[in-house]
Amino acid sequence: MPYSEDLRLRVLEAIDGGMSKMSAHKTFRVSRSSIDDWFKLREQTGHVKANTTYRRGKAPAIADLAAFEEFAHRHSGCTLEQMSVAWESETGIKLTLMPFSIALRRIGVKGWTRKKRVGATASAANTAGRIS
Repeated sequence: MPYSEDLRLRVLEAIDGGMSKMSAHKTFRVSRSSIDDWFKLREQTGHVKANTTYRRGKAPAIADLAAFEEFAHRHSGCTLEQMSVAWESETGIKLTLMPFSIALRRIGVKGWTRKKRVGATASAANTAGRIS
């Protein structure tokens, strides 16, 4: 979590008022490198606001959650593997099973089961009535 803008401004004002960087570092308990970064940021942009537009980690493979939610409801009886095949046929994008699992968690589909019953899939329903 970045330091607040208020703290950043107080540190820089104290240094601008005559306090040394080392004294500010000890008084405000902020690292020297952070103080130097704030001076550089103020010089380049005119402000010391923290950058909060960054994203940690890789972007999700399925970004349009509204479209995926509609897709998931249409294919609610399918396994992840069957959903992957259906997704590729509908969108032309081939994905592994994990993006589907992650997207289902992100949209919070109610009643979605990770493991399917024997008769829940089309291929299993065809073979369920057969006697071997």
